[in-house]
Parts: sequence; C-alpha cells; structure tokens
Amino acid sequence: MPDSDSDQEPQSPDSLFQTAVVVEAGLGLLAVLLGYLFGPDPRLFVPTLEQLPALAGGVGLGLLATFPLLLLMAIIRRINHPAVQELDQLAEHPMMGLMLKLGPLELLVISLCAGVGEELLFRGWLMPSIAGLLQGEAFTLLPADAASPRPWWAFGGYAAEVASGIAGNATGSGEASPLSWSGFTSWWAESIGWEMTIGWIASSIAFGFVHPISRLYVAVTGLMGFYFGALLILSGNLMIPIVAHAFYDAIQLWIASAEAKSEA
Repeated sequence: MPDSDSDQEPQSPDSLFQTAVVVEAGLGLLAVLLGYLFGPDPRLFVPTLEQLPALAGGVGLGLLATFPLLLLMAIIRRINHPAVQELDQLAEHPMMGLMLKLGPLELLVISLCAGVGEELLFRGWLMPSIAGLLQGEAFTLLPADAASPRPWWAFGGYAAEVASGIAGNATGSGEASPLSWSGFTSWWAESIGWEMTIGWIASSIAFGFVHPISRLYVAVTGLMGFYFGALLILSGNLMIPIVAHAFYDAIQLWIASAEAKSEA
C-alpha cells in the first residue's frame, strides 16, 4: 500500500503564491458580497477615479501611516523576551520559508491583496456593520452631502468635520473649533458614539484573532487593527488603511526575504 504522504506533492512557492492571492482577494470579494446583501457597502469608503485628489491623497497618507507601524515593530523586536524571539523565528516555518522564496514583485502582490481584502472586510464592512447593528440603522463616516465640495484630505470622518469647522470659522459662524479637544470629543460623541466605538474595538479584536500565529502576534495584530480603524474613523478614506496595511506587509516580507537569502 503506497504511503499517502509520499503521494502528496510538496507545495511550491508558485502554488503558495496563487493560494495566498486567492484567499486574500477572496476576503475583499466576501466584504463586497456582505455589503451588497446586508450593507454597508465597503466600497463607499474608497474614493473613485472621479475623486482623484482624495484617492491619490489617500495613497500618500497611507504610505506615511506605515512608518508608525514599522517603528512599533522595531521597538518590539528590541525587547528581550521569549515571545518576541518566537516572532523572529517565524521565517523558519515551512510555509513562511516557501513564501520568502518568492520574488519582490510577488511579495508585493500578496501584500496588496492582503491590504485590500482584509481592510475591505474588517474596516470597510465589519466595523460599520457592528455600529449599524447596535444603532439600529445604517452607519456611515461620510458627510451627509457627499457631493458637496471639500478638500482632498476631508473625504469623511473627523477630517470632514475639521474642514467644515474651518469653513464655518471663515464665515464667522462662531462654533467651537473642531481642532480643540472639546470639539473633538463633541464630534466623537455625536458622530461616532458608543456604537461605532464598540464596532472599532470588536473588529480590531477579531482582526487579531484571525492571525493566530502566536499570542504576541495576535496582540500586535489587534493593535494594528485599532490603528487601521482609527485611520478610517479620522479620515473616512479607506484607501489610507489599505495602503498602510499593504505597504507594511510588503516591507516586512522584503526584509525577511533578504535576511533569509543572506543566511542561505
């Protein structure tokens, strides 16, 4: 009787690449499907080509938003603790070893798929979906009058409130500045509320638990989920966390790949 293990062909880097792309892109398609069936549509938080300044600005801000994540990981890796050492040994995992054999472009494609797919699902759909469920009606971070002209950086969220406040001060409305702490807390209470706060927390925790590589990795990924969620709440522009997520993943994979090849 033939050995079943010997009949199975070992997975190749190319097949792993295809699987990773399908899974990560599938998460994005799942988010769009869930939005179509139950709402909200996560694509509403992504600027269209007709909103090119907001789209391009989201890409630029997303690239900048990557650096705090890189700094966080650099600090964590300096901590002398077994859990941190376990993170550093992830490259020795067979699946990760296969992935690190891929080229820089393939690693970038996987990272882009992860950024788009996971952010559409967790920040674009799950977070506002939980808020809407608790609130009893659809929740949005976009201005009521989406067609109204506003700066490229004020697609929605707190940024749109700031833009509105600046315009109000220019016309002498006399309202409290949204840039003040009282203005921010007032906006949060009125526009975000406890419903979106719970959605933010719950979706971030869920994001951590779908990355069960180690306890520390779950915790770190959960913190990243809070960060990505905050980016969306503050900007209303899902392109920012998408790019930050994708670029962070790409940099980490490129670094790990270079280290693995230098040690080979």
